[in-house]
Amino acid sequence: MSLDTIATILNPRAVAIVGASDELQKWGGSMLALLRKFHYGGQIYPVNPKSQEVQGLPAFASVRAIAAPVDVALVAVPNERVLDAIRDCAGAGVKAVLMVTSQFAEAGEQGRALQEQVVAIARAAGTRIIGPNCMGYFSSHASLCLLNSQALMRNASLPAGSIALVSQSGALAGTMLARAYDLGAGFSFCVSLGNQADLEVCDFLEYAIADAHTRVISLYVEGLKDPLRFLDLLRRARAAGKPVLLTKAGRTDSGQRAVQSHTASMAGAYRTFEACVRHAGAVIVDDPLELVVQAAAWASLPAPAKRGVAVFSGSGGGGAVASDLVDEAGLRAATLSGATVQALAALMPAASAHLPFDLGSVPAADRLRQPDWLKRVLATMMADDHVGAGLFVMTTQPDMVGAAETVIACQRDAGKPLLFVNAASSCGDAAVARLREAGLPHFASVKEATRFLVNRLADARAAGTDETPAAQPPFSRAEVDAACRQLRAGLVPEHQAKQLLCAAGIATTGGEVAASAGEAVELARRLGFPLAMKVVSPQISHKSDIGGVALDIADEAMVASRFADLRAAAGKVPGAVFEGCLLQRMARADAELLVGTHWDAQFGAMLTFGFGGTLVELQRDTALLPATASRPAIARALSALRQYPLLNGYRGRPPARVDSIVELIHRMGQLAAHLGERLAECEANPVMVHGDTILVADARAVWKEEQ
Repeated sequence: MSLDTIATILNPRAVAIVGASDELQKWGGSMLALLRKFHYGGQIYPVNPKSQEVQGLPAFASVRAIAAPVDVALVAVPNERVLDAIRDCAGAGVKAVLMVTSQFAEAGEQGRALQEQVVAIARAAGTRIIGPNCMGYFSSHASLCLLNSQALMRNASLPAGSIALVSQSGALAGTMLARAYDLGAGFSFCVSLGNQADLEVCDFLEYAIADAHTRVISLYVEGLKDPLRFLDLLRRARAAGKPVLLTKAGRTDSGQRAVQSHTASMAGAYRTFEACVRHAGAVIVDDPLELVVQAAAWASLPAPAKRGVAVFSGSGGGGAVASDLVDEAGLRAATLSGATVQALAALMPAASAHLPFDLGSVPAADRLRQPDWLKRVLATMMADDHVGAGLFVMTTQPDMVGAAETVIACQRDAGKPLLFVNAASSCGDAAVARLREAGLPHFASVKEATRFLVNRLADARAAGTDETPAAQPPFSRAEVDAACRQLRAGLVPEHQAKQLLCAAGIATTGGEVAASAGEAVELARRLGFPLAMKVVSPQISHKSDIGGVALDIADEAMVASRFADLRAAAGKVPGAVFEGCLLQRMARADAELLVGTHWDAQFGAMLTFGFGGTLVELQRDTALLPATASRPAIARALSALRQYPLLNGYRGRPPARVDSIVELIHRMGQLAAHLGERLAECEANPVMVHGDTILVADARAVWKEEQ
């Protein structure tokens, strides 16, 4: 889609209000009033066949009757008059229609059919649609307001700035605007999209990436129409140096049901969404109100240099609690170097020269002796090499306005973020007003502030890494395709799954299938002891769950006995066909891993890895990435797992070849990406890690025939 279309929508030369009214409680009345309130400079055409004049402006019976070009038409008429209104706009050559009317796809099949009719009429005429079921939009740099929000009605000016806000919820957009006014944050543009019947999140995201007025992009998303385009745009935004912060609804079953009824969006599997968008460079913020705070901080504060956080407070207790919260967030409560302590000697007693810094611990005489005392203290501590960011927790203390002004002055010179937390509630309103006037955000809690720092540090670490998918897989496609020709639809037997992995260059314990106890004994003589034996049945996936695995088989007698046991175990599974037993040599392990892939209908092949074995569901120590993830991305995610120290020689164990583990995981991902949706699932579990030896001991797959 041409960016010119969105540029025209956000910078129209003429706007028509279909359903214009003198009554401000009606949409056509309030939207016309807002358009005029903020001094839009283009042509305004009220459309109302029953009036000659609306709000002091000449009114027209129809859009066609205007007989002049109209770039945008707001349609604010009842549902039953929508088709006539859209035909009128299409016939007049309107470039875009903003449809705030509801009761379309979100209301059921009848509404969905009406929505499809509206889109078809518009599409035939080359008219684009925002909505339906939305609250509108504004473009601050064009002084254009077509967003029905109490926050805009109650304030004298549009909140102009460098944040783009794209939201599927109009009411939430208004709520976020209210928070923005409190913070002093400003927007380049804000658009609510509702059902996304035509124009969607990606269209405005693409525009924001190219928009010279926009530095930070914030999104509230319920569902995606084109997930792969969305991911590509996130990567483009990162390349352009524009952070994308987003809140996603539908993270739980309850949220997914609410999303479906709200904007008729399919929320999709949240964990997959989260993995893909993080990998593409976006920052996820759980709360839409916090989304605004973080966007404002991103737009106005420098990035932290390191994890060390200097905590300042008017309360010793407040500083102690804040230090705990800093550490618990994965940051580090900083300490001062000896040089900094020495530099502070002229400003306070030695007993006070430490972090967290309690302003009240310094005698009043010392504090009052120098008018710029606090500024000198903060500047000295912020300059310490151990400090990457500062956190000023303002409690109900004397001269709160002065404290805020000092933080503002220090922030200008620090080169590091100095975050202001208003812990004084309404008592701190005057201090907060100073920050708002200075264009600096304030945080409502220490946790809110630390979440920003954590996100900003993670983004800085990921910046500059090359996540371009590999041009060629690290294996022979011909060998993999040959292995695939042996597969039949459904659950793939373990020995065939291992053959597929071997074709991709992944080492396994191998194994052979015996159809009888006699064949099993013959195989055992050839393979050698000790052995593992596993049941083979197309209907049994998790063999250990039904007693279908026997380990440490030491002799031929045990082989025959265990064969009978495994046949009996399979017989207890309704509908299971026993095809024999797989025999393989036992493998030792200091750590057991799981590596798996699955095909996601929205995002394609996905890669899961972590610490495995039979307790994988209980431990939940896994990472999820797109299957195309690079080796560095895999290595970063692997090192973040809780049990990662097991691979580094924990308590005398031999250290593992982590680079070889990363290579195995990478090959699994590339295999899934190469085979696409034909490989519905593939799992290697356990992957046995013993020093330099890394072997897949068990594998399963689900194969789909190509359609």
